[in-house]
Amino acid sequence: MSEKIGILAIGHGSKLPYNNQAVTEMANMIAEKHPEYIIKVGFVEHSEPKVKDALMSFEGTGVTKIAATPVFMASGVHLTEDIPEFINLDPKTNEGEIEFNGKKVKIVYAKPLGSDKLIADLIFKRVKEVI
Repeated sequence: MSEKIGILAIGHGSKLPYNNQAVTEMANMIAEKHPEYIIKVGFVEHSEPKVKDALMSFEGTGVTKIAATPVFMASGVHLTEDIPEFINLDPKTNEGEIEFNGKKVKIVYAKPLGSDKLIADLIFKRVKEVI
């Protein structure tokens, strides 16, 4: 049996539409490039859908594993406490599961973006745009 992977892109959420749109657009770019994955977006606060609702929206998609992926630069309370609670993670293993139609689906939790050469290149690209 091959796995069908879901990706839950998690943004902070904002009252400003562009901030939410940026997370959604990045998720759409991933979906376009990797159509074999099921991509959903959820937000911690100020926006819909909330993380829990986005997680539940995988029901009926046939996913066998979900990678919950925070679209955050660095770790903080939302990443260490709030999101793990929303997605039912075991604090010892940093993994969890959810049941859809009697079938258990494993949830794994990715690290925040952190420091990466690709991000540094993007920052420098933005600098070059304005100088």
